[in-house]
Amino acid sequence: MNISTEKEYNEAFKKIDALIAEDFEGSEAKQKEFLEAAKAIQDYEKKYYPVSKPEHLPGLSKLKSVHLKVHPNQ
Repeated sequence: MNISTEKEYNEAFKKIDALIAEDFEGSEAKQKEFLEAAKAIQDYEKKYYPVSKPEHLPGLSKLKSVHLKVHPNQ
């Protein structure tokens, strides 16, 4: 699956939602379809919605806490 437009991007999310509602984990074919859609969404987001790394200490600290799944107030 390859996503090249915003419309295809939104349709891929609808497909993900439908597969979740259908309990995709019970079917290898649906699992494969889910993973293909998720990968296509990730690729599209990397290309059209890039996230740059912060250059200052507070931003780096927050980025690290997100990666470690730690809340900044803990």
